[in-house]
Amino acid sequence: MTKVSFYKLLGQRHAALKLACHLIEKACKIDQQVLCLVEDDHSAEQLDHLLWDFQPTAFIPHGRGVDQLPVAISTDPEPGQHHQLLINLQPATPSWFSRFERVIELIYQQPDYEQVKRENFRFFKDRGYSLSFHDLGDRFTD
Repeated sequence: MTKVSFYKLLGQRHAALKLACHLIEKACKIDQQVLCLVEDDHSAEQLDHLLWDFQPTAFIPHGRGVDQLPVAISTDPEPGQHHQLLINLQPATPSWFSRFERVIELIYQQPDYEQVKRENFRFFKDRGYSLSFHDLGDRFTD
């Protein structure tokens, strides 16, 4: 069964993108493929640039679009060939989330967005998924 983790930040979307970079780097170190769903093309572009710049000594092979391996940044409503790690920065959880071994839901400060993520948490909990919650406070800032 899919394992689901929620990571809550005090910052805005940019802080969540920075956290996504760190989570993607960790996944790549253990040879996991990652699909990172973002809300829009602007967020995809921001994450793409952050992955190049966030660690001067790191190289994370990535690209935009679900066909990219090992790390895909996408707004696409389909998962492509990915099935290991889904990092979700979209408000809603995609219907095909259960094909993934692990789902990470990132929560940043925006009232409507936070409310949808609360509903996502209830959805997973009501269906018996293994959940973890991590309040990172201000460890990642805008």
